[in-house]
Amino acid sequence: MKIWKELTIYALAILLASALLIVSVTAGGPPLKENACGACHKDYNTIMPKSHPDIGKGEACMSCHAPDPSNKEATKFSTEVHKVHKNGKAKLECSACHAL
Repeated sequence: MKIWKELTIYALAILLASALLIVSVTAGGPPLKENACGACHKDYNTIMPKSHPDIGKGEACMSCHAPDPSNKEATKFSTEVHKVHKNGKAKLECSACHAL
C-alpha cells in the first residue's frame, strides 16, 4: 500500500509541475491583432474614463498600455479590458482581438 501512496504523490507532483510550466509559458497571452482596439472603437474618447488624459483623435490604446514582454504578469489595463470584453457586455471570443 505504501508504494501506491508514493506513486500517487509522484504523479500529482508531475501534474502540478506540468501545469505550472504551461501557465508560466502562456501567461503573457497570445499576441494582439493589428489595431485590435481600433477595429471596433472608432472614437476612443467615448470609452475613456473621465480621469484619463485627453488623447484627441489619438493613438490606439497599445501605444501607451503595451505589456512589458519581459513581465509575464497581466497588467491592470489588460485585466480591465478582459473583464469588459469577455465577461461584461461584449462577451467577445479571444480571436476578436488576439491573433490565434
